[in-house]
Amino acid sequence: MGTRRRNRAAAQRAVAGTAVCPVRLNGLTCAPLNDVLITAAPAGSTDCTEDGCETAYAACSCGHRFPLTAAARQELGETLSGYRAVRPAGGFDAQALDALLRRTTWPLEQESPLAKRGVVPVGTPVLHRPARRVPVISTGLIGFSRHMMTAMERAQGIGLAANQAGSPVRVLAHDLRKAVPQILVNPELVRSAGTWRYREGCLSLRIEGTLVSLVRPKVISVVASLLDGRAIALRADELLARVLQHELDHLDGIEYVQRLEGETRSEVYGLMEARGIALSQVPPRPYPRDPSSA
Repeated sequence: MGTRRRNRAAAQRAVAGTAVCPVRLNGLTCAPLNDVLITAAPAGSTDCTEDGCETAYAACSCGHRFPLTAAARQELGETLSGYRAVRPAGGFDAQALDALLRRTTWPLEQESPLAKRGVVPVGTPVLHRPARRVPVISTGLIGFSRHMMTAMERAQGIGLAANQAGSPVRVLAHDLRKAVPQILVNPELVRSAGTWRYREGCLSLRIEGTLVSLVRPKVISVVASLLDGRAIALRADELLARVLQHELDHLDGIEYVQRLEGETRSEVYGLMEARGIALSQVPPRPYPRDPSSA
C-alpha cells in the first residue's frame, strides 16, 4: 500500500460511522468502502447549478456517506482523465439506438424455466456475446433503463445487465441506490486488486444448486457515463464491487459460472447440462492466476 493510500485509509477511518450496516451484515459497521467522483454537468445543461453539480463522496454499501479525502479525489480524477462521457443527443444515432432497443427488449412478462420472469435465460445468444457501446443518451435509452429497473425489481435482483433485458448495449443497473447512481452507461473496468469470496447466483440461471461461492477481485475501479451526460469514476469495494463485476461480465458475454474452477465448476456444469443447456455456450473463463501467489 502506497503512502497516498495509507493516508487516505487513515483519514477515512477517522470519519467512519459506528452504526451496524444493514447491508454488510455480520455486525459490521458502516464504512467508507466506495469512493465516488461525478463530473460537472455538460455545457448548456440546466439540470445542475450548484457547484456545476460535481459530486464527490465516500459511501458505505448501505449508502451512509462520508467525506471524500483529497487523495481519493485526486486518484479518481486521474482515473477519469481521458474518459469521454456519452452525451444526451438526438439525430440518426439516437434513432438507430431507439429502433434497436424496441426490437430487442425482452418483455417483462416473458417466462422461462431457466430464468426469472422478464429476464433473458442462459442459452440465449444475446447473453453470450459482448454488448456494444452506446453512442448517445437517447429518449429510448432512458425508457429502456426504466424497463431494466422494473425487471430487476420484479425479479428481486441486486443487479441487471442490458443483455439480460434483451438488448446488446453496454448499460447496467444495480440496486445499491444509496451508494452510487443506479444506471451506468458504457462502464469500463479500469483496475482491480485483492480477492474476496462471496456467494453468487444469477437471474438468468434459475437452477437449484447454482448459487455458489466465487472468488473475484475485492476492489475495482470503474468509469462510466450517467443518463444526464455526466461521467463517474468510482473505486468500489465488497458488495458493490461484486455486483458491478457480475454485470460487467454479462456485458462482455460472460456468465458467472464461467469464472468457477475445480469441483464447484464440475458440479454446476453438471446441473446445467442436465437441464439441457449447451455447455459450449459457456466455456470456462477463470481469472488468470497471480504468479506472486503461486
